[in-house]
Amino acid sequence: MVFNRIQGTDGIRGPVCLAEKSSSTGPIEALLNEGILTDELFELYTYSFCKELLDTCFAAKNDMAVIGWDPRDSSGRFNQAAVNGIRKAGMSAAVVDILPTPAISLYQLKVGAACGFVLTASHNRADQNGIKIFLGHSNLKLLPEDDKRLTQRCLSLNYEELRSIPLTGGISNEHQQARKLFIDFIADQANNWLQKDVLNEVTVIVDAANGAFSHLVRDILNYEGCRIEFINCEPSRGINSCSGVADLEGLSEINADEIVNGAFAEYEALRRILSIGRAQNTAHQNRPGMVFGFVFDGDGDRCFLLSYDHHMDQVNVLGGDVQAFLQAKLLKQKNNWNKPPLYLNTVESDIEAERAARSAGFETKQCAVGDKWILWESFLSQWKCRKQYYLEKVDDPEFQALTIQADTKLEQMQNSSSFDAISATNSVLSVEKWLLEKKRNELVNLAYSHACEISNNCFAIGSEESGHLITLGKIKSGEMIRPVFIGNGIKCALNSMAAILQLIPDIKQQQYFQWLSNPFPSGYQKSLQVYYVDKSLLYEESVMRKRLQDLLLENLNWPGMEKKIEQNQQEPQMLMIRVFQHSLPVAMVYVRNSGTEDKLALYLRGSIKLTDQLDSLAKKIYGYLMISFKNKNSLMARAEQSVLHSLSHKTRQTIELKGPEFEKVPIDRLLHEMSSRQKLIKKVKGMWRITDLGRTLINHSEHSE
Repeated sequence: MVFNRIQGTDGIRGPVCLAEKSSSTGPIEALLNEGILTDELFELYTYSFCKELLDTCFAAKNDMAVIGWDPRDSSGRFNQAAVNGIRKAGMSAAVVDILPTPAISLYQLKVGAACGFVLTASHNRADQNGIKIFLGHSNLKLLPEDDKRLTQRCLSLNYEELRSIPLTGGISNEHQQARKLFIDFIADQANNWLQKDVLNEVTVIVDAANGAFSHLVRDILNYEGCRIEFINCEPSRGINSCSGVADLEGLSEINADEIVNGAFAEYEALRRILSIGRAQNTAHQNRPGMVFGFVFDGDGDRCFLLSYDHHMDQVNVLGGDVQAFLQAKLLKQKNNWNKPPLYLNTVESDIEAERAARSAGFETKQCAVGDKWILWESFLSQWKCRKQYYLEKVDDPEFQALTIQADTKLEQMQNSSSFDAISATNSVLSVEKWLLEKKRNELVNLAYSHACEISNNCFAIGSEESGHLITLGKIKSGEMIRPVFIGNGIKCALNSMAAILQLIPDIKQQQYFQWLSNPFPSGYQKSLQVYYVDKSLLYEESVMRKRLQDLLLENLNWPGMEKKIEQNQQEPQMLMIRVFQHSLPVAMVYVRNSGTEDKLALYLRGSIKLTDQLDSLAKKIYGYLMISFKNKNSLMARAEQSVLHSLSHKTRQTIELKGPEFEKVPIDRLLHEMSSRQKLIKKVKGMWRITDLGRTLINHSEHSE
């Protein structure tokens, strides 16, 4: 099989294993044959990317590459291997140790590094790791064309030759500098909209997911008059274990019984929000009860905001759509734009969020899944803002020709779906390099300062329902104040709370909780996951994809409505069908392979009026995906089958994984993904039981053997 890309949505990510414990002959073989990332692959990957930067003259020998990580690598061997890869390529490694992703990204911009590496698997469990890359100067993440070139470098490199390459690049530890920069960034009122005088008698429970924020968040959140408790700040307890955002995805509320006795009984942050909320039930007679939760993921680049609703005795979960709408409303209230600014979200978002944003005076646009596409749109917006400023000041045909060349290159990328972060960054840098060579340094600095004013930007906010929210930020870099766009969990949390506290309407408490959960009329949303899949079955040339498409079209023959197959330029492999009524979009159904986990998912979005139709469609298509798209060669899929077999017999009440092949199976992750994510099994009075869906899957498996 030919591999164009070994990356997913955001770099490489997956289960990890030390090289000496792998049965493969090298790191690439371990990745392709066993589906695991070894420490040797970490070295090969950072080395290959640094060589890419050097060979394309994006960087020069001894240029700096910033590198940091979340706390999941307790051995330190994966981290050290990645540092060695940078140094063997001849670049200098600026090591910032354990810090959140946004802190590492900010620091690489601040110091003018060629790139930034973040070693993390984000919201994934502790047995997994990965590498994200931020490109210097633009702060873009790698796009598909960059991934393809990097993949080919990795595949063509002989690791045995890499072993003997000396460490020629320098190394420095810059943790304290990067840490201070991030703390100062969050304290800056240009980035943090929260007014301290509105925090009296507010309680905040902070869930650091035992991740990168664990030993930092206390130094950031220090507000008088506000009660703050910090939970899940012990990485040794397992990053993202019974904590963090992952298990809250797709939920809008969690009732008290689920927290006390049910699926979330082991989630300490939820228990504390419930406990404190109940205790304060009668404490606030003249204002709504204010018990919030900030829940981060392992690397700290996204956040869910939680709120206790004492009328329903439940915890409300505010995902990316609700937070983005609230933040956008506050931005609109505080700023004046000459034309409607951009409200950007992804295809995962509630279909009604886009409609509500348009009604609030925003231009709207959707992009593919992944915050790299939000960063891409913010990059285009920033370039447009600075370019207009330059053209008003520079009357030179040569300069004007350069701007046209840059615009043409960017437009060609979009039209041909050949998105390339290095090429795009170079196109813009070539224009500004011309100005610097003409001694127009001050003009460049002024253009960046101009772009730091939100009213000069057409980009207001970008969001993913998963909790990535991206708005304008500012940092000082040398003599320049420069705009920054990056997913930042703590910035998101503070600004969402700021929006809530400043936008609270003059209404009764019960109405307040309804407003907070539904600041716009929400639509139908359902996301159904299938783990341990053969992702090639969803490729464009696949027979199974055609069968799936035909099944969807057959079941979308709804009276009075039209359906249309669409291809997303940013993610062509995604199978997407939109439904229209009177030429207006009313529903969307799509299936996509995950770029961060071993799964695919069925997404259904639409008008709440179509709930019955969408529920019926979901049941039929999800069952088909579960039966048809599992990877029979996957160890995890076989382990899943073994668990279902053991539970399918009424006389058995225990889970059995027989055979030496299952010794390497992470049983806790398997059971979590089978129960919480796929609903194949569930716990009843402390005992595992197979569900109807699980029985359907095992019956089909038995009949097909």
